[in-house]
Amino acid sequence: MKKIHYLLLALVCGIFTGCMNGDWDEPGTDDTLYGNPDIKEANVITIQALKNKFSNEVSTEGIYKQITEDLQIKAVVTANDVQGNMYNEISVQDATGAIFIGISQGGIFGYLPEGTEILIDLKGLYIGNYRKSATIGTPYTSSSGDVSVSRMPRALWQEHFTYTGYRMRIEPELFADGSAKTTWNIANDAGKLGVLKNVSIKNGGYYNSDTKQYVSNVPFIAGESTYSHPDYSTSWYFKEQPDGQTGGVQIYTSNYADFAALKLPTGKVNITGVFKRYRDQWEIIVRSIDDIEEVK
Repeated sequence: MKKIHYLLLALVCGIFTGCMNGDWDEPGTDDTLYGNPDIKEANVITIQALKNKFSNEVSTEGIYKQITEDLQIKAVVTANDVQGNMYNEISVQDATGAIFIGISQGGIFGYLPEGTEILIDLKGLYIGNYRKSATIGTPYTSSSGDVSVSRMPRALWQEHFTYTGYRMRIEPELFADGSAKTTWNIANDAGKLGVLKNVSIKNGGYYNSDTKQYVSNVPFIAGESTYSHPDYSTSWYFKEQPDGQTGGVQIYTSNYADFAALKLPTGKVNITGVFKRYRDQWEIIVRSIDDIEEVK
């Protein structure tokens, strides 16, 4: 009888625990398997304050700095590698701005889905940039000698973040509508989740990071052009927005993205994504094909 009583009691407790857990029916992760639960909230600064503190490192190519102070940021994951268009990094955002975090790991979306709030212990990590895109990670020197901050070992990353237990939705801010000029500041607003409305594809360019080969003025052919070339990452420009090295706006798609081979829309679209800084251009990184909305 005692065994039956204990079994019934355990069953009742389990039912009540399930009812009390607000995230019970939502896809999630076991927070005990990832991150560092020993991290406690202290000395939290905003992302904008962090960028201001290390303004030279995030704005000047080829330099970086190790963070030696006890500093933390608390932010929400806005993009990951869920459909392969973002590689070995995530973007995070708070109320003041956004920044990228380089992580040498695939399948990050499995434990850091969009909307997950995390607390990041910055001491010991490096801050700098990749092509002027503010990044937290570790130093990297390419085969051609270019120095940047890039992906940190995954074991190191696991030691430097923890979950806050909160999930929230970051609504994309309007970047521009049609031919209107954006009001975003490329130094302060780069990396944020945004939406570009009522634009259509004009032409593009191909780039192979291994061979450093660039093919410009790729024509857009309605019904044939795809998001990306099989051998090149691809940028497409818009009829309604400026292109070029300064102030240009492009949608970037990796040739490894799950949707790389899909045909581009022929009419106007609304594009949601992370508006990354690539030197002095805006580069939209869409997270999934669902970020592309055809305007009816």
